[in-house]
Amino acid sequence: MGALTPGTVLGGCRIDAVVGRGGMGIVYRARQLDLDRDVAVKVIAPELIEDPDSRTRFLTEARAASAVEHPNVIPVHGAGIAEGRAYLVMRYVAGDDLRTVVRRDGALAPERAAEIAVQLGDALDAIHQAGYVHRDVKPQNVMIDAGGHVYLSDFGLAKQAMATGGPTASEQWVGTLDYVAPEQIRGERVDARTDVYALGGVLYFMLTARVPFERETDHAKLWAHLMDEPPAPSTVRPGLPAALDAVVARALAKVPGQRQPSAGDLGRAARAAAAGQAAATVERTVASGDAAPAGASATTTPSPTRLTPAAAPRPLLRRRAVTLAAVIGALGAGVLAFWLLPDGDDRNPSAVSGTGPRATAQPAATPSVPTVGRTAAGVGFRPRAIAVAAGAVWVLSIHEPRITRLDARTGHRAGAQPYVGRGAVSIAADGDMVWVAKRATGAVLGLDPRSGDVLRRVDTSMPPARIAAGPSGLWVVARETEAGPATLLGYDRDGRRLLQQTEFADGIAAIALGGGAAWVALVQERRVVRVVAGESAQQSAWLTAPATELAFGAGRLWASVPDDDSVVRIHPGSRQVVTTRAGRRPAGLAVAGGRVFVASNTTHTVDVIDPERVRRGPVERLRVPLNPYAVAAGAGHVWVAGIGANTLTRLDY
Repeated sequence: MGALTPGTVLGGCRIDAVVGRGGMGIVYRARQLDLDRDVAVKVIAPELIEDPDSRTRFLTEARAASAVEHPNVIPVHGAGIAEGRAYLVMRYVAGDDLRTVVRRDGALAPERAAEIAVQLGDALDAIHQAGYVHRDVKPQNVMIDAGGHVYLSDFGLAKQAMATGGPTASEQWVGTLDYVAPEQIRGERVDARTDVYALGGVLYFMLTARVPFERETDHAKLWAHLMDEPPAPSTVRPGLPAALDAVVARALAKVPGQRQPSAGDLGRAARAAAAGQAAATVERTVASGDAAPAGASATTTPSPTRLTPAAAPRPLLRRRAVTLAAVIGALGAGVLAFWLLPDGDDRNPSAVSGTGPRATAQPAATPSVPTVGRTAAGVGFRPRAIAVAAGAVWVLSIHEPRITRLDARTGHRAGAQPYVGRGAVSIAADGDMVWVAKRATGAVLGLDPRSGDVLRRVDTSMPPARIAAGPSGLWVVARETEAGPATLLGYDRDGRRLLQQTEFADGIAAIALGGGAAWVALVQERRVVRVVAGESAQQSAWLTAPATELAFGAGRLWASVPDDDSVVRIHPGSRQVVTTRAGRRPAGLAVAGGRVFVASNTTHTVDVIDPERVRRGPVERLRVPLNPYAVAAGAGHVWVAGIGANTLTRLDY
C-alpha cells in the first residue's frame, strides 16, 4: 500500500505531507478537521495487521495506551481502521528526532545529554507506573521541539498486539537492534528494566554519536548485546566524566537486576554524573503490573556501591518480534451505561488501607469509612470532566458531541443526553444552570439541568479552556493556544455582565471557587493566585512545584502537585501551606464528607485525606478502574471518571 496523497481524509484528518517513514509505517502531518488542529497520523504497515485478530488487538492496545498522560509522552488522540488502513492520531511536534539532532550537531554536551535522559526517564516512569513496557526506546522515537522539550513517541504502537504469532514472515526483527536488551533477544519476560537498558544505549549514543555495539551484521550485533562487555563512552570520547561511564555500564548490564531499578533513577544518575555530583543513595522501583519485575513492588531501595559480574546469558534463541506493551483486556463499552455491581452489595472489597501498594484488603467497611460503590461502564470516550446537578451526574468527553447524563441513584441514562457538539472542554454546575465551555466556538453555554436545553450563550473574547461557577459568579479561563498566555474572565452569576478581566502571561492550569474568590494555578509558576471580582490586588500562595488541579472545601483550598506526588492544603486567609504525599502524579480532587479525595491517574487509585490531619498522609487508598482523572462531589457521593476504561465510579462516604 503506497503513501497517501495530500488532501486524502483518513479518520477525520486531512493528510498534508509525509514527515517520516519506518518499519512500523508512514507518519504524516495532517489537520484534524473537527478540532481544527495539526496532528501526526501514523499509518501502520499493512503486513503487521493482516488478520482480524491483530486489528482488534491493535485497537484495544492503542486505546488503553492513550490513557497514559505525561508532559514527555506524545499523547495518542485516537486510533482506527479505515479502508484497510490502521492508523493512530497523535500530537504533532514540530521539531527533530534525537537521531537527526545528533547526526547534525554531533555528540551532545554531557549536561545536555543528561537533561534529555532525565526527561525520557520521567516519561518512561509514567509508562511503567501504568503497567506498560515501551520496548522500543531509541533516538528515532525521541522528538525535541524548538524549545528543547523532549517527547517520547511510539508508545501505544503495540508490536506484540499486531504480531500474528512467532517471527514475522520475513524473519525480520520488528524493532531496533541497536538498543534491544538481552532478555528480549532470549524471548524472556520483559519489564521496566528492559527500557532502562535501551535508555542506557540512547545515553551512550548522545554522548558518542555512536550506537553501543557497532557490528557489521545483525547476528553479530545480537551476539554483542548478549555477550560483550558494555562499551565506555570515554573510550570513544576522551574527557567525559568517569562517572558517566559507570552510569552507562550499569544501565547496559546483561542481567536486569544489576541495572538502575527505574528509568528515572538512570536519568537522575546521569544528571549527577554530568554535574560532578554524588549520585542519589536511594532509588525506587516505580513499575506496576506487567512492567514490574517479577515479585517486586514499588519501593525504595539503597543504591548499590558496585556492579557485580554479570551472569552468563543463555544461548541465543530464535529471534522474536520486539513488543511494545502487554495487551490489556477489552474495556467496558456498553451502548448504555449501567452499574456493574448488583443492588445488594455496595461494599468495596478492593479498598485498601494505608499508602503502600502492598496494603491488604480491608474487612467490611463501617459507614464512616469511604468505600468504592458502583461503576458505570461505557461513559463517553476518555471522560475528562464531571458536574453534578438536579440529581444527575454530567460527564464530559472532549471527543463526544453529547454529554453523558446519568441518574445519580440508579446509574441509568437520565433523560435526553444534551448535544453540545465536539470540542467541549470543561463543565461546571451552579444551581439552576450547567455551564459548558466550547473551545471550538469560543463560547460558554448555559444548559437547563433538567431538560438539557441551552438557555444562555456567553461569547468570550477568546476560546475558553476552563470554567468554574458558584456564588462568586461564572469564571472563564480563556486562551488562544494550549501553551500560551491566559485571560481570566469573571462574570456575574447569570453570565450577563463581565466584572473582571485579568491576564496571566504564563497561562492558567486550573481554577476553583471558594471563600468569595476565584483561585487559579499558574502553568509555569509554582504559585496559586487569589482573584476577587472588582479588586485589582492579588494574593498568592507559593508551592513547591506548579499545581494542575484545584478544589475548595472544608474551609481550605486544595491543590494537586503531580511533579512532587503531593497535595497541598492552603489556608485562604493566611495562605499558609501544608503539603502531604498523595499517590503518584495526583490529578483531580474533591472535598466531601469531611474527607479530601485525590485521583492518582497512573496507579488507578483514589487517596483519601483527613483535612485536619494532612501531615499524616492518606488515611485510605481506594482502587478504582483504569486511569482515574476527574473527580467531583455531589448528590451525596464522590464521582470519579476513568479515562482509561470509559467509566464513572461512585465513592460512598
